[in-house]
Amino acid sequence: MIRLRVLGGKLAAVCGAVALLVPSLPAQALISDGQSRINTVAEDKSTPCQIGTTAMVAQAPNVISLLGIKKAWQLSRGSKVKVAIVDSGVVASNVHLTENVLPGIDLVDSGDGRTDAAGHGTAIAGQIAAHEVEGSGLVGLAPEAEILPVRVYVSEQHDATSAGKGPDGARTAKGIVWAADQGAKVIVVAQSSPTDLPELKAAVEHAAASGALVVASAGNVPQDQQNRTEDPKAPRYPAAYPQALSVTAVDANGAPSDSVLHGEHVEVAAPGSQVLSTFFGDGDCMFAGNQPTTSYATGYVAGIAALVVAKYPDETPADWKHRILATALRPSRSHRDKLIGWGIVAPYDALSFVNDGSLEGPENPRFPAPTKQETPLMTPPEPKPDPRPARTAALGVMAGISCLAALAILIASRLRGPSQKKSRK
Repeated sequence: MIRLRVLGGKLAAVCGAVALLVPSLPAQALISDGQSRINTVAEDKSTPCQIGTTAMVAQAPNVISLLGIKKAWQLSRGSKVKVAIVDSGVVASNVHLTENVLPGIDLVDSGDGRTDAAGHGTAIAGQIAAHEVEGSGLVGLAPEAEILPVRVYVSEQHDATSAGKGPDGARTAKGIVWAADQGAKVIVVAQSSPTDLPELKAAVEHAAASGALVVASAGNVPQDQQNRTEDPKAPRYPAAYPQALSVTAVDANGAPSDSVLHGEHVEVAAPGSQVLSTFFGDGDCMFAGNQPTTSYATGYVAGIAALVVAKYPDETPADWKHRILATALRPSRSHRDKLIGWGIVAPYDALSFVNDGSLEGPENPRFPAPTKQETPLMTPPEPKPDPRPARTAALGVMAGISCLAALAILIASRLRGPSQKKSRK
């Protein structure tokens, strides 16, 4: 298991007996009060962010140092990569987003997706593509990427869900298809469902065929599990589809959390707590507090995917996914587990990776593992006459004679008495 620990005043990624040191990271000041109203968001309500009150946080997000993003920026900043956010919409007026939010689509109400009553989609957008502004340390992981908002729900509040404007799998599927058809290369679905819908599966397949990678949440443990009927251990969709990249969250120390779902569908992990990002049209806010949530981990991995796409535009979605999985930090190169999948994402390594087929790990789209084949049944040829039978028989006879002779000598020696033995000395 990989954990992040403080060693000698530094934050270290501990992988077995190996520790990689990165600068220690202070906590941020502002905590979301849950204005996003998304049950995939875990909030610490101690210091609320207020709608209509602009606040800036001077310190850069922890994840910048934690994942070595500045080093990754030496290779890519996500320039011109179109990232679709299939979510609650995006508030384009946030100062961090004013230059890189494209007109999108609103599949719930009329509009172009550049509105957000929940705040969730706007926060995801900031994680990916927020650009630096004076007085704030907030910056997205792919600050030169373009955001394409695809609004597929209003919120998870009762008034929205009762009006048919809550999260909906079929509408999400339509959003994925629309985004792929608009040329999006990364499609973020920071939501999950235990229901395997045929149209959702078809949408992910369509995206892959169109040259887009769907990055999706592996799912959180429902906070009101006692009122839920779904199996908490069941795979979540669309993350569990093979063409999608399934993301789980680790805490601020790099450890797996009981607040997120684990299982065979988990492929890669990223930080999902203490997330500094864009808050509606009002500057910065800290989301998730100390409890990790996979939706924010998904936002970070989507940003890294945008870096990869910009660096390798001629590769396929399967290639981009493999770069991220193959280079993730894990205790054993060949081992995937149910907690963090293939490990914690490593942006620079994903960007500098040379796929020559030698690295152990996930299935390689360019170097498929050899499949085991049954030995074909063949009619044996007619045996040729063996010239050795006569010789073998003769040797057998000679061996038999020798054995009989030895036996005779043994019997004779035992029949002779002691006096006969002495007379021969």
